[in-house]
Amino acid sequence: MRLSQLDVLAFGALTGRSLAFRPDAKLHLVYGPNEAGKSTVLAAIGDLLFGFPQRKAFDFLHDAATLRLGASLRKTDGTSLSFRRRRGTRNTLLAADGTESPLNDDALAP
Repeated sequence: MRLSQLDVLAFGALTGRSLAFRPDAKLHLVYGPNEAGKSTVLAAIGDLLFGFPQRKAFDFLHDAATLRLGASLRKTDGTSLSFRRRRGTRNTLLAADGTESPLNDDALAP
């Protein structure tokens, strides 16, 4: 799977930010000045793919219950998966539409 788009909806000091990645690129480089949010984006990718840790982190601007990340992934067969993740212990993978209905926990297994 390849990351096509990363949506940092409410995480750390970032709100409503999106990064689109070129589908034909072999490498993506994210750069910027100090305190621009590069480390926050790196942590967001980990939390998005593997779930938020039990300890509270990156909730200093947004309430922990409202933390949201989203992404679009392109699978090797050409299909794509768009989803969101919220902080919690169950049903944390959500549909990317406005309903945020829960997705199966194994949706990211491939």
